[in-house]
Amino acid sequence: MRRYHYSGKSLAPILLLVSPFLLTGCVAAGAGAVAADAVVSPSEEAIQYVRTHDLKPYIGRAVERGDIVRGMSKEDVQFVKGDPRSIREREERTVWVYGTTTRVYFKNGEVVNH
Repeated sequence: MRRYHYSGKSLAPILLLVSPFLLTGCVAAGAGAVAADAVVSPSEEAIQYVRTHDLKPYIGRAVERGDIVRGMSKEDVQFVKGDPRSIREREERTVWVYGTTTRVYFKNGEVVNH
């Protein structure tokens, strides 16, 4: 009976080819975690805005994160995003345009889509 001795040398080239991809994934995941932590801290202005306005809890959290969510008032959106580049009135909806890709749609003074 013939036995083969495994030297481990045949795996070395494969490991050399695969290891950069594995390490890149780890670094990217770590960088994403750090970036997410940085976004969580609300500004003092956002905290003050939430404290001084009667907001639903989910809207208050969105303001602190700098996000836009359904149900926000025009004042809330203006605080989070600033003044729109243009405002368009369409039938029952108002559209606030920010830049080339961001639009916020209002109906009866509240965000219905963004």
